[in-house]
Amino acid sequence: MIRLAEVSDVDAIMTIVGQAQQALAELGIDQWQDGYPSRQAILDDIACNVGYVAVEDNRVIGYAAIVLTGEEAYKQIDANEWNTSNDYVVVHRLCVSSSVRRSGIAIRLMHHAAMLARERSFSAFRIDTHRGNIRMLAMLQKLGFKPTGIIHYDSGERVAYDLDLSSSNIL
Repeated sequence: MIRLAEVSDVDAIMTIVGQAQQALAELGIDQWQDGYPSRQAILDDIACNVGYVAVEDNRVIGYAAIVLTGEEAYKQIDANEWNTSNDYVVVHRLCVSSSVRRSGIAIRLMHHAAMLARERSFSAFRIDTHRGNIRMLAMLQKLGFKPTGIIHYDSGERVAYDLDLSSSNIL
């Protein structure tokens, strides 16, 4: 089940974030190694009703911020470079418990984001990740996302991807 995150979920979410930070460190990349995402970032997601959790057997096993109001950083890429040009959903802070990693939980969260976008008649899905995040890159490729450009955050460079939901039969 995917549902909106609640403040009572924050400890479980932060445990999953810590596991994701460790997994990224093991890949030798600097993504999420600077204290991001912080407890406050997760609380802000919850307050803005963009934080979602995957729950199984009453246990939080995954987290994602599903944002339907755009991403300021994506303006760094010229509108003509995106493969999609309509309103879009963006997923940030996607992470899954190490106990269920590679069991489809991340894809379930991505499906939920696509469903929310389609409910609002959005046809575009955008996301970004570190070029060394091989797990995320593999999932994005599997789902049909296309690279569009480079985004620069204070924490470093990320590759942006998008997917046309109107022609995707995967999500």
